[in-house]
Amino acid sequence: MPVVKIIAVEAEVWRVPFPGAVRPSWAPGTVWREKATTVYRVDTDAGLSGVGAALGSPLLVRDRIAPRLVGADPFAVERIFRVVVNWGGGAAAVPVACGIEMALWDLIGKAAGLPLYRLWGMHADRVRAYASLVEVRTPERRAEDALRLLDRGYRAVKLRLHAPTLREDVAQVEAVRAAVGDRMEIMVDANQAQEPGTPGSEDDLVWGYERALATCRELAGLGVVWLEEPLGRFAFDDLARLAAASDVPIAGGENNVGLHEHRLLIDRDCYDVVQPDAAVSAGLGGLRKLAAYAELRHKPLVPHHGGSGLGVAAHLHLSAACPNSPYVELLQEPPGLPVEAFQGLIAEPLVPDADGNVRLPDRPGLGVELNPALERIG
Repeated sequence: MPVVKIIAVEAEVWRVPFPGAVRPSWAPGTVWREKATTVYRVDTDAGLSGVGAALGSPLLVRDRIAPRLVGADPFAVERIFRVVVNWGGGAAAVPVACGIEMALWDLIGKAAGLPLYRLWGMHADRVRAYASLVEVRTPERRAEDALRLLDRGYRAVKLRLHAPTLREDVAQVEAVRAAVGDRMEIMVDANQAQEPGTPGSEDDLVWGYERALATCRELAGLGVVWLEEPLGRFAFDDLARLAAASDVPIAGGENNVGLHEHRLLIDRDCYDVVQPDAAVSAGLGGLRKLAAYAELRHKPLVPHHGGSGLGVAAHLHLSAACPNSPYVELLQEPPGLPVEAFQGLIAEPLVPDADGNVRLPDRPGLGVELNPALERIG
């Protein structure tokens, strides 16, 4: 095969509108009506192109990154990731590196004529989906929501615990468990690891160790798969203490950046379930390394939702290639934010079958196509 060279690296901000308003639990007082995502495209002289998505400035890519990548070998993924971070401004450029790296992997899969999960060493051809809900709702409404999701094929659901009192939080889980019985797995997310960076959280309830431990004790009898982000992202001592004391597995890591932070979280047993994000934490290559490291420590790695339909596709391939990655997160909050809207970057959403599993695309690379109807806003 002749040597392939990069001829262009481009970035555009795409706007994904939602059909209604959503009030995310992790950003109190805010309303979510759309999502803006930076789409990255890498073109080569062989006519191959790859796409990825993350955050990041198109101007930074145009002025500082693209000139240093044109002429490079697109298979040199590790080196290119380092170049982008170094020339993009260090940690602030990690999302840009993640988006470009995702595009490179899409391109490499296309060059090989293989879906990424097969290129990386297939472990499964389907992954269990969990419906990741966004708002805090009443117990009665959440029970109805869970039953509707069950009818749509979901066999797992994640609830948001962000009420003023512990009793209100537990009542939501109790209502859902009573409605679905043992037909669905239940995860819960406290979203306590958001700061810095989430508007509204500075004036909102912040859990301490005692509230987190009391929540674990109340949830222990309800068959909860995990309690996510019960404390701040850098509360390493208290997270380790909580994980040791809790009968409910503790999960988190979506807001931590770099291999070094996640290694610390794993080594210190802060989390029983590790949840990095390929668009934020360390790229797909980094998550593959973390998955292997977590496997050595007998911990599952369940990626965060990925921020877009492209991110969901990337995580789906990663999980299908890893023996310790049993779930894919599908963010939604019908009717304002159906799963199809959150994944609106891609033409065909990735949704579960009647058994609750998402089947892997059989096309090369990420195996998905961009939605041509979306608006480019920057």
